[in-house]
Amino acid sequence: MLKKKIIQIQRFLIIAILFLLCIALALGILLKYQELKNATNHLAKSKDNQQENLVLLDDKNQNKIEIFEDFYNQDKNQSLAILEQEAQKIDNDINSTKSITEANLEQNGILDSNLSLKNSSDNNLSPKNASILENNSSYMEQNLSTNIQSIQKKDKYLPKLAIIIDDMANASQVRNLKALNLKLNPSFFPPDKNHPNTPKLASDFNFYMVHLPLAAIHYNKPELDTLNPNDSEERIFKKIAQIKKDFKNLKYINNHTGSLFTSNEKAMKHLYKALKSQNLLFVDSKTIGNSKALKVSKEMAMIYIQRDIFLDNEDNVAYVKKQLESAVKLAQKKGFAIAIGHPRKNTLKALEQSKNLLDKVELVYLSEIYGK
Repeated sequence: MLKKKIIQIQRFLIIAILFLLCIALALGILLKYQELKNATNHLAKSKDNQQENLVLLDDKNQNKIEIFEDFYNQDKNQSLAILEQEAQKIDNDINSTKSITEANLEQNGILDSNLSLKNSSDNNLSPKNASILENNSSYMEQNLSTNIQSIQKKDKYLPKLAIIIDDMANASQVRNLKALNLKLNPSFFPPDKNHPNTPKLASDFNFYMVHLPLAAIHYNKPELDTLNPNDSEERIFKKIAQIKKDFKNLKYINNHTGSLFTSNEKAMKHLYKALKSQNLLFVDSKTIGNSKALKVSKEMAMIYIQRDIFLDNEDNVAYVKKQLESAVKLAQKKGFAIAIGHPRKNTLKALEQSKNLLDKVELVYLSEIYGK
């Protein structure tokens, strides 16, 4: 009896265990199903997000492409505009320096082709032509820059020539001198009743000198207020001080005639002292061979400046042109020379006809050599 009950209990436990196993199995299957479902939903959602991201990425890329295209088009237009401006600038530079650069550009075989490209680009500037024009324009700029640097370097080492034009006294002489368009050194008489406006006339020039009348050995027409060797030191000082007052920016004085005065050592000492007191420099016109200017300037530790060549001792064009040739040759030999002429018709005509000759030197003001 007891054995039968035990068997029944064992069966019941087995059934209970099997039931619990079935429940556990069912729960396991349900959990796996739920996980699979969640995984499926997550995968689908991820796929949707990925598609949305791809769409957004395509949109962004499209925007970037559009922006880049706009920037490219804008940059291309600006570049072409700048290129055209540079081509025009180069064209202007070539025209302004045509006499110097044209031969070099033609030798390199680029002037005609570059100008042709530039003209065609004004009508139809394709990207290909723009590239060609840009390359050739760059080459032209380099070539032009090289030529200008070469010219500047050449000018730096050109011999220098200062041409002084004495006896300046009236407006007609000023007009005639300015009409030459040459860098000359006009030297004006101090004002007196015969030519009272010389300080005003001198002010029209960037640089000028004063042509101081000094006594001559043989001269029948001295200026009204000519200084003489027997003049007192006080008179000479007063004269120089008045000249400095009349001509505000004056630095250089040369002598009109003066063979008697400049050959007198005492008189020249008075003059040099007066000039030094006014911070002025004397240019010896060398109207006499035994001028004391050199000796006195050394004693007073002042710069000595002298004339090298007179241009118009003879009043004819051929003679003046010959003297100009001598002045140029002397400048080429020494590096610097000073010539003196006068505002006469033939002298000015010879200067006008000698401009090609004068291109061999650099015309300068005395202030460029000896300081302002």
